[in-house]
Amino acid sequence: MMKRASALALLVVLSTAIAAQDGVPRPSDLSSDSLIASTTGDKTKVMSQKEKASAPRKSIKKAFFLSLLVPGVGEHYVGQRGYTKGFLASEALIWSFALLSRYQGRLWKDDYITFAAVHAGANPQRRDDGYYKDIYEWPNSYWYNEYQWVEARDLYPDDPAAQAAYVADRLYSEADAWEWRDYQEWERFRSLRVKSESAYRRFTYAVGAVLLNHGLSAVNAARLAKRYNQKQVKRRLSWDLDLWPCPDGLTLRVRGDF
Repeated sequence: MMKRASALALLVVLSTAIAAQDGVPRPSDLSSDSLIASTTGDKTKVMSQKEKASAPRKSIKKAFFLSLLVPGVGEHYVGQRGYTKGFLASEALIWSFALLSRYQGRLWKDDYITFAAVHAGANPQRRDDGYYKDIYEWPNSYWYNEYQWVEARDLYPDDPAAQAAYVADRLYSEADAWEWRDYQEWERFRSLRVKSESAYRRFTYAVGAVLLNHGLSAVNAARLAKRYNQKQVKRRLSWDLDLWPCPDGLTLRVRGDF
């Protein structure tokens, strides 16, 4: 009788210690459908322990492609609202900078086209970059045309037909001719063009930053989905230790949920 009582006391102590260490309630105190209260803000949500353990897994691919499409959406799908706000704010800031840069580039391009037409006699109907690049580099179209003939004669010294064919699509006609008479005006034109080109480059960099933001968000969403699933697996790996009386004494039962 004393041995049975000692064994009973030892098993009760062991069961209590293990339950306290693992934070797992004993079945005598909490059934498999016992309720766990979780509070969010002013609202209290109640779910059964079984429902919490069987929460659905998050698709890593879905989280990845959602954020690849719109940064932050994959994080929202996983339940990480803080990341969602951060990536969406970054997306808005980058696009604002990109659109501002493009607007500045177009505005300064209009300015240097008008300036070249007024002060150098350039053709304002032309908006191709190559034309204004030549106006940027050459003080007048006459010198530019002469240089094309020099190159043609160097390349085809004994072939006038080949020389003419070489310069045919490189020479500027009178309608597209220009001439800078004031060096300061030429420098002003060059300054406007540099500003425009710099703004368009910033737009290109901003588009690259947008793509980078999408990629980072996609990788982050996939990482968060994987971590979420790992936590769900750990929740399902739980076990209980029970003591049940029987005619011959006590029965020790270990119950696991894997």
